[in-house]
Amino acid sequence: MSIRYGIDLVLEPSFTAKVYQTRQIVCGQYASWAAEMQPLRMALTPYFPCPEERLNILTGQVEEIAQDTRDQKSYILRRTGVSVVADTTSVVLEFDAPSTLFDLQHKAMEAAQSHSAGLYSSNPFRPGIALLEYGAFPEAMLADAALFAEGVASGLNMTEMALPWRLHLTRYSSEAAGEDWSQGRWASDLSWQHLASHSLYA
Repeated sequence: MSIRYGIDLVLEPSFTAKVYQTRQIVCGQYASWAAEMQPLRMALTPYFPCPEERLNILTGQVEEIAQDTRDQKSYILRRTGVSVVADTTSVVLEFDAPSTLFDLQHKAMEAAQSHSAGLYSSNPFRPGIALLEYGAFPEAMLADAALFAEGVASGLNMTEMALPWRLHLTRYSSEAAGEDWSQGRWASDLSWQHLASHSLYA
């Protein structure tokens, strides 16, 4: 079994419920369930390894990050729409976020990097929640899928504003991924376990 970890942001339950319904409909319409193999979250880090003996340190770091965030003024994320991520088969719900979210993401990456030599993200952080990933359909259909997803979100009366709710440390497992977690090889058998959950409200 191949193990990786992720530090993830979960938005308030009422907003997440609408995102869940949207993701279910979009994945069903396009016969692509890779996104549904994951919890509904905004990934602050890519999947990363962490030696078992350092897991307690990582858990403490995530708790400290959440505490630092609680000590600041609460902030709101604004949904900006649905888009296709360039050079991928991903359709994501995107957000315009305050600098506070980017500070949170930077701290999460620093924590992950302290346990994973060479971990980096080749792309700048774009706040989003995946609605569709690794679809088995022509790439030309991605634009249609994004339009469909936007229509579904509008039809479900998804609000534009959402509050951050919890910071999760999650253990992800996959036999299929092996040592390469970069191109969706995990999609056929991903499972996860939440190891820690911390409130982001004061």
